[in-house]
Parts: sequence; structure tokens; C-alpha cells
Amino acid sequence: MIVCGRSLLGAGVAMLALGACEPGGGGKTPETSPANIAAALDVCGQGRGAFAQQVCANRELAALDRTVTETLAARSADVSDAGAQLLVQNQNRWLEAQRVWCGVSDAAAPPSPEQAQCLQARLRVRAQEARDAVQEMGGYTFQRLELIDAAPVAASVAAATGREEHAIVRDIRFPRIDGPQTPEVRAFNDMVAQQPQFRLQDATNEVVDYTIAFAGPDIISVRFTYSTDQLQAATPSSTLRAVNVMMKERRPLAETDVFAPDSGWQRFITQRAVRDISRQFSDYPDFPPERDVFETATKPHLWVIGERGLTLLFPPLSFGGSHVDGATEVLIPWAELRPYLNPNAPAPIGAGA
Repeated sequence: MIVCGRSLLGAGVAMLALGACEPGGGGKTPETSPANIAAALDVCGQGRGAFAQQVCANRELAALDRTVTETLAARSADVSDAGAQLLVQNQNRWLEAQRVWCGVSDAAAPPSPEQAQCLQARLRVRAQEARDAVQEMGGYTFQRLELIDAAPVAASVAAATGREEHAIVRDIRFPRIDGPQTPEVRAFNDMVAQQPQFRLQDATNEVVDYTIAFAGPDIISVRFTYSTDQLQAATPSSTLRAVNVMMKERRPLAETDVFAPDSGWQRFITQRAVRDISRQFSDYPDFPPERDVFETATKPHLWVIGERGLTLLFPPLSFGGSHVDGATEVLIPWAELRPYLNPNAPAPIGAGA
């Protein structure tokens, strides 16, 4: 079984002390072979708990769980000992959260037909997600970290809100570079790490997900989406953000990394975004307000760096619209930005110019 690493409790979330498992730079030992990882994930193994045994006893659930286990075990071959441990930890926490989410309050009792259907649906989704638990991109091995928890909704809260949810769920995901933990890699992992903004007792569902837009030796660009749903609020809320890391300098992307000073780039991207957004919302007269667009378009934490160009993120309420308008984004190809770019900018900035 896996013995490297210990659990630390921080911000109410159990996290693996990865540094303790990577003294030599994130190596791999036979202890975390795919066979051993599969055994660690096996819900039918001894001592796995009452709910695991109920999953094992249900033929459909056991088959779906086996698919997830086989996929994660295969992906474990691509990561270090610490990364393999995280695959096991993520899945165990995920499965326990699904028990609560699907309303299985008695872990030792067989799920009802409705609860079993809920668990089957969640496991089907998980089987797809397991394929992307580890990604090879730009010379890096990215592993998905997951802070997943759930707590039953108090009867008094459910009665007051009229909502039918069985549980409050926290599902926070972000990437981690596996392998040798160089200063650059550690800096990236620190900058993209996410933490819960709510406690489970705050009766707020919280979801954070990400997409790696670009990964290269100089820049890694990650696009995050944030969603919260407070049971006592009228509507859910969401926002967008990017984390762009200059890997060699171990710092966030600055506007001068992309644009040449005094080139007039602020005015150009603002007007370009106004033109694009006005087409998206053609039913609105004299929309969007240029001042609102300027305030959003010129913030580097709302820029996504991609092969094709620069994507400007506009979270809800950031471009003069109402909450129901939601978010939008504007892609400006590098070729259009050529007169404004920093001539020393690294790839992919200016790649298409």
C-alpha cells in the first residue's frame, strides 16, 4: 500500500503534503505501480468502509467504479509517487462526496433505486473525467487536483429555501505540474492553487474548474471558471479569471510582457472589444459602454494567452450588461495586435503576426 506522504488539514480541506513525497524531485517507485494503485482504489478491497461495500454489492455501480479505477490506474503510470497518491486521494474523497450528494445518509444501507440512479449518473461522468486526470502538454505533466467535499443540507435550511438538494457540494479543481519540483514548477503550483471561499455550513455550493489554454517553456496560461450557488440567494453567480505564469521569472504575467509601452494598445483592444461585444448583443442600443470595457479589457488577470491570439475575459457585470447577460469573451488574433506587441515577447505572443 501507499505510505509516502501525510495529510495536512488546512482551510478545512485535507491536502497531501507533496513535498514530503518528492525529496528527489518527484520520482517513481514500484510501490505506486498501476497494479498497486488499482488495489488502493478497489472499492471491494478489505477495510474500505460500509459505503464502498454497498457500491461493490451493486452490479451496475461496481462496473462503473471499476472503469474509473482502471482508467486512473493506467494514468498513474505517468505521474510520480506523490501524483499517484493524489489520484487515490482525489477518488476516495470524490466517492464519499457523491454518497452525500445523492442522499445516501446511511452508508451501511443499500442505496434506494433513486439514489442508485444518481450514483450511476455521477460515476458515468467520473469515468469521462478520469481520462483527463493527467495531461501531457507543452513538455509538462499536469495533474488535476480536486478539493471535493459535501455536507447534508440541514432540514431547517431546506424548508426555508424550498430547494430539493440533498447536500451542499464543494468541487474545486486546479492543475499541478507533476515531476521534478524545480523552483519554476513550485512557483506555478503555488500561483494556480485554489482554496474554498465558503465553509460547507455556509449552505453555498462552490465549483471551480479550469482549462489550460497554453503551456510552453516561457508561459503557462490557465483559464478558471468560478460558480457559487447559495441556497438562500435568488440566483447563482459566476465569474472568470486567468492565471498566467511567466515560468522563467516565476511571476504573474504583466502587461509589458505582451504590449509595448506607449503603443496605444489599451485604446486598440478596448475599441476592438467594444466592436465585438456590440455584435454579440446587437439588440442593445449604444452597447457596451466603452469605459466599462476599458476597465476590464486592460487587466492582465483577465487575459488568456493562446496559440491563435489574446482572449479577453468579460465576467458577468464587467462590460455594462446585467447579470442575466452572463459572461462573454473576445479573441483578438496576434496578427491584429502586431503593431502594439512587445517585440521581445515570448511565444506564443506574436506567433501569428
